[in-house]
Amino acid sequence: MHTDHKQDKLAEAMADLTCELARTCNEKENYFASLFNLTPAEFKCLKLFSKTNSITIKTISVLMKLTPGRITHILTSLEKKKFIKRKTDHYDKRNVIVSLTSNSEPFLKNLNCSHIKLHQEILENISAEKREEIIYAMQQVVDALRTWSAKIE
Repeated sequence: MHTDHKQDKLAEAMADLTCELARTCNEKENYFASLFNLTPAEFKCLKLFSKTNSITIKTISVLMKLTPGRITHILTSLEKKKFIKRKTDHYDKRNVIVSLTSNSEPFLKNLNCSHIKLHQEILENISAEKREEIIYAMQQVVDALRTWSAKIE
């Protein structure tokens, strides 16, 4: 079976770049979380609330790909910091709904604005004419990775 040498080199470059991107994004997220006195897991959990004020623990567990026990630990810490509150679902007592507190809203607004500003700084390191192309290409890579991920689940 003959393989295309150029395709092999491209696949190798993509493998190296996606690993490097994941590693450096992880470093960036860890640094950013520390700026707000959060653990990386707390930061990732709070980011889930950027478009909603309440989520079930089960949904958080699925989205973060962590066990319910680990999620409970993260939520307990966020509850102590007065960012979230938990309540039992009135319709299904087995579900626990996690909601933002009123105290967390200004904090999360500041967190999100700062996160966007950080990414604006990153974009400034890329020529203006390439920025949209790069965002488009990144979206295609994410979509392709999600397609691959869905196949293996």
